[in-house]
Amino acid sequence: MQKPALAVLGPTASGKTALAIEIARRFDGEIVNCDSRQVYRGMQIGTASPSPEELQQVPHHLFNFLSPAENFSAADYAQKAAEVCREIWGRKKIPLLTGGTGFYYAAISEGLGDAGQNLQRAEELRKLLENRGLEYMVGMLQQLDPAAVAGIDTNNSRRVLRAIEIVETTGKPYAENRPVSLLTEADFFPVVVTRAREELHRSIALRVDKMIADGLEAEVRQLVSKFGQQAPGLNSIGYQEWFANFNGAMTVAQVKELIIIHTRQYAKRQETWFRRRPGVAPVDIGSQQDPAAIFQQIAAFVGQFAL
Repeated sequence: MQKPALAVLGPTASGKTALAIEIARRFDGEIVNCDSRQVYRGMQIGTASPSPEELQQVPHHLFNFLSPAENFSAADYAQKAAEVCREIWGRKKIPLLTGGTGFYYAAISEGLGDAGQNLQRAEELRKLLENRGLEYMVGMLQQLDPAAVAGIDTNNSRRVLRAIEIVETTGKPYAENRPVSLLTEADFFPVVVTRAREELHRSIALRVDKMIADGLEAEVRQLVSKFGQQAPGLNSIGYQEWFANFNGAMTVAQVKELIIIHTRQYAKRQETWFRRRPGVAPVDIGSQQDPAAIFQQIAAFVGQFAL
């Protein structure tokens, strides 16, 4: 028997959190994190994790539970998210995935590919990354599979290396890595949040200002002192930009500008990814658009199921 699952997706700083909480309150839902950085503990400021006040409004799952020193793949996420969704259904509630990591959403809603791993090649690629840098590796993936570059977070070295490994191992484009679903009973209804480009850029700048005012530098320093700059969780926008400042090579103002630039670039990639996915028409949070229409669509969708 199919069961309902909702999702609120979109680029960073687009207004997903507020909409997701409203939908969860209206439709008796529980929010499941779908952001690859918000899984980590101690990174609440730089990842814009839900505030304590937001966490109290509706149940939240898979937020801030993992050490930044640990790797956490899309396969790991799909496994845990599937378990959580089934627990939520068991309470006669509706899971609502919320976040901007498209690959996580694809992992749980569509499944992951069955491409085998080549451990020797993976180690060769890791050494090549150390010697030549991430930009070189992205260029390498661009030569192998340009569509893959548009579909993943190219600031995440682990994903870039894994994409290269998959393409080389299978001899097929990254997108043809056949999915295997872990949650076959789910019927997903995705809502993609969007904003006008200028407004999104203003929202990003305001968010970065607030992060710095809230103590982002101190958060990063504390994490680096505990886990080191190479910790998987710190390979993130809002964190890695500070390393040059700690070495005396960049001012705080320059760090702030670099975070804004990288966040804008990431938001553009997110928009491109979600635009290519099947689902309902995007909801423009920045406009005066009446949200009643999307609530009506969700009500009609949810009404098809008996929990």
